[in-house]
Amino acid sequence: MRLLMDADSLIKITKAGLKEFVVSHYSIFIPKIVEIEVVDYGIIKKMPDAFLVKENITRKKISVLRTKKNYPDGDTALQKEFSKKKFDAVSTDDSKLIRFLGSQNIPYILPAVLIYKLGIEKKISPKEGSRHLSRLKPFISPEEFSTVKMLMERRL
Repeated sequence: MRLLMDADSLIKITKAGLKEFVVSHYSIFIPKIVEIEVVDYGIIKKMPDAFLVKENITRKKISVLRTKKNYPDGDTALQKEFSKKKFDAVSTDDSKLIRFLGSQNIPYILPAVLIYKLGIEKKISPKEGSRHLSRLKPFISPEEFSTVKMLMERRL
């Protein structure tokens, strides 16, 4: 699955210690502005997740979209780049962005649903899925956590 990922989603999976897991199962792409938001600003603030994301970009586990256009923010870049390239969805849990994506019929996937999807596809065991979801819990909304947990208990 080819995913465009926003800064919020990328930071959350990194803080949860799931970035390596996610990039091993999905093809992750980020617009240049998202790299600036996560890596460049993060390094200035000495955020540990910024260094981890930079390493994945260097090792080509996360691809940065090189475009001629400089976008003012990640949300604009995600919308414009999704329509230009062949991506399956945008990974985000930003409610404002989700509303916008929905209004434009652009598919999106929440960070917790990434884990659930791997369970449905039998790429991870139910126990592993539950463990990964628990690691993500501090970084996602209670609604996202409880909904995905319920789905996992019913389907996996």
